[in-house]
Amino acid sequence: MDLKNYESLCKECRIRQGFGDRKNLEEANSCFICNNLMNKLETINKALISKVNEGYEFRTFQIGVSLPSSYIEREDNIRSRLRVKGRNNIKNQFLTNLRDMFKQALNKELDYSSPDLRIDLVVNEENEFFFNFIPTPIILACKYLKKRRGIPQKQRGVAITKTQFLQGDSGKFFSLEEVVSEYLKQITSGVNVKFSWIGGEDKESLVLGKGRPFFAEIIKPKRRIIVEHNVSLNEKGIELFVLNTPKNLPQYPMRYISMTRISIIAEGLVTIKELECLTSLSNRTIWFRNKKRIISRDVQSVKIVKIDGRNFELELIAEGGLHIKQFVGGKEYCEPNISSLLGLKCECLNFDIIDVWLRDQHALEVFSDPHS
Repeated sequence: MDLKNYESLCKECRIRQGFGDRKNLEEANSCFICNNLMNKLETINKALISKVNEGYEFRTFQIGVSLPSSYIEREDNIRSRLRVKGRNNIKNQFLTNLRDMFKQALNKELDYSSPDLRIDLVVNEENEFFFNFIPTPIILACKYLKKRRGIPQKQRGVAITKTQFLQGDSGKFFSLEEVVSEYLKQITSGVNVKFSWIGGEDKESLVLGKGRPFFAEIIKPKRRIIVEHNVSLNEKGIELFVLNTPKNLPQYPMRYISMTRISIIAEGLVTIKELECLTSLSNRTIWFRNKKRIISRDVQSVKIVKIDGRNFELELIAEGGLHIKQFVGGKEYCEPNISSLLGLKCECLNFDIIDVWLRDQHALEVFSDPHS
């Protein structure tokens, strides 16, 4: 059946139906199937390149397209009448051509499963086109030091403004999470940051040593080539180390050991001899209630650091996740605890994280500091 009995097609649509060798078929001014969309591929590719050059960093990409349903229906109608089978349809051919042109122009790799940048192209009936860019999140393995008291780890629902961040006074009112989030959004041009903390501390706690590790997932980052570095934030109250860019978040909780210095006040005077009983906590398992569960943490050592009347300080090395205030006061279930061992009601005034050590080899590699 001859194509002359049907509506005219552009060159690309004609070849796709198997009529590329028909020299007597002239290309139509307006293609019945695609309305000459296939002839706009070069224009679309140039517009796409211009958009990604506005600041998107990526090594791999994927492009998807949404075409008007009428294009598909008209091609299906012609193929049914001509009994055309086994050939690319308009959507597949359009995508193949566009991906090849984009790849060659920018020397990037096409990745179907996990690209750095996903590009959604929408075309309407008038062949107007619109792009939607969806950068894949990036993961940053970081550490932080907290050298000033009064900075909570997590945000309290009050957004930090750019002016407050740049003025360096955000730590007086806001959290470490917000200050770090604002900085990471600036260096990646991301829209949001999700944190995966490895332990935590109180607002008044310091974090010293080599810092507390954590993961930051940057949502929709334009920049994704991040160089390892450290920076002082918030009038040097917070020091941030960006160490690595792992491919994925861990699928299990990171195990760690922390050294904590605890300042305690007892209801009565205590002597060094009375405090010596606390060394029996070394190499012990502590059981305590966390919400509705009873869980355990192992203590490696307890050392008496300072004593002054009712006040004393301990240095504790223990498995991460031990509730320090519960361990000291014993108000909620915690066995054994410092108050019960001394026979005196004790209260934790504050505690500082002296250092944190990760326990498995993979974690050590992810959070290794290249400058240490």
